[in-house]
Amino acid sequence: MLKIDAAESNTTHAPLFTYNYDSHHDWWLLIQTHTSATFVINGEETTMPAHTAMLYPPRTEVHYYAANNEAYSDDWVRFYTDESFVNNGLVPTETPFKTIESSYISQIIQLIAAENFFSNKNKELTIQSLFQILFYKLNESLSNKDDDFRTLALYQLHNNIKTNPSFPWTISYMAKQLYVCPRLLHKFYFEEFGISCIQDVIKNRVILAKDYLNNTDYSIKKIATLCGYSNTEHFSRQFKKETGLSPKQYREQTPKSE
Repeated sequence: MLKIDAAESNTTHAPLFTYNYDSHHDWWLLIQTHTSATFVINGEETTMPAHTAMLYPPRTEVHYYAANNEAYSDDWVRFYTDESFVNNGLVPTETPFKTIESSYISQIIQLIAAENFFSNKNKELTIQSLFQILFYKLNESLSNKDDDFRTLALYQLHNNIKTNPSFPWTISYMAKQLYVCPRLLHKFYFEEFGISCIQDVIKNRVILAKDYLNNTDYSIKKIATLCGYSNTEHFSRQFKKETGLSPKQYREQTPKSE
């Protein structure tokens, strides 16, 4: 048995979109993102790039939202089933993974949505066949486990830098998170985000410093320490390189928040 509750392709939402549904449901939900998204799984956040699939089984919390304050877009199918190809682990549940042939997967979901809308003679059989194709295509995406792990680890590192820039980040420490050498870390990080990992740390530390300068009366030395710097002069040099102003000049020229 396979029954579609609802399905849509290429849905779009404004920035700050979030979806949160408790575990009191008996439907399955499959989504494929077209933009980056953050998934909350057992209380832990995992940010993934565009073209990520996620399968939620019945009676599990469903919580995800648009990452980086960007507009959000996806394909999704909410359905009921007891089919073995869904239940046998062909596609893992509560495990986001990057899809290959994402446009093909999107087209299949679009066809499922269309079949569900119309009352065609062979509707149930057609939807059944499309779902089997969909799940086998999703399974193929799992074959490239090294790339999938690296992408997941890169986005987790990127998210951790953003949320905790004052941590004593080092190249060697970050490289260990991806199980690669520092040279490959730089290559992978720059290819994914267009910035080196160390420059990303500096950028986010400066953002944090601006917040302290705008909203507190802390000394420059204390702000430097709170932003992860042991040397105030080093902090001031990096701040000026990023903003064109010294921390003191920035504070003097920026009106304080009410």
